[in-house]
Amino acid sequence: MRLINKIEEIIFPPSMYCICCGKYIDKSRTYSLCDHCIRRMNFKMTCLRHLEESGYFNHAAAVMGYGIYERQIIFGLKYNGYTYIARDIGDIFYDCLKKQLEETGECPWFCSDVIVPVPINKLKLKDRGFNQAEKMAVYLGKRTNIKVLGDGLERVKYTKAQRGLSEKERYINLDGAFRVNPLRVKQMAGKRVLLIDDICTTGATALNCGRCLVDNGALEVNFLSLSSARNKEHGLNSLQISNNK
Repeated sequence: MRLINKIEEIIFPPSMYCICCGKYIDKSRTYSLCDHCIRRMNFKMTCLRHLEESGYFNHAAAVMGYGIYERQIIFGLKYNGYTYIARDIGDIFYDCLKKQLEETGECPWFCSDVIVPVPINKLKLKDRGFNQAEKMAVYLGKRTNIKVLGDGLERVKYTKAQRGLSEKERYINLDGAFRVNPLRVKQMAGKRVLLIDDICTTGATALNCGRCLVDNGALEVNFLSLSSARNKEHGLNSLQISNNK
């Protein structure tokens, strides 16, 4: 993984192009975003209360909205294979959590013992070549010095696409789709686990993963996604942006 990351940095030097629109930029740009794009993104951290009330998560939140600009970042990583975008997403995660700590005096996500990405099925992994949630988790782990278990969870059931399904159908579709990797159970039992994903739509995926972690002895499970489909607000971002990182 470290070798792959080094190769990515050589081929795709940080901050050469805006990760949203592709415009040429210089290294002073925060999150490798041009002025136009960054001002139109919503960096407001949103509590995912429906997940917290499920009984599986102690805390759950998304750090960005799900407008057209935020989606462009996610799609660039997820569907276009621009894996270097994960570096900047890791920074976005970290800065939003740091802001939470500064404003409230607490940030349970920072207290995690291990970071676990939401898994994708083997066919999709083979076709795409990577799990976008794992890529994001790796860079957040670098910023926080929290251990990442990329294979902590496994997707063991092939399901039909979630798109087009109702909220209830999504939950049913994913029932039994995940399990804790038998080789990783002891590394997560009694630990505070941070579950990472790119988008939270209805929360069906997160809930099924959270249930697996809790049922296998995790002391505490917190969830963090880059975007929430429930937050489609636009306008100037709420995070204080500085180009002097």
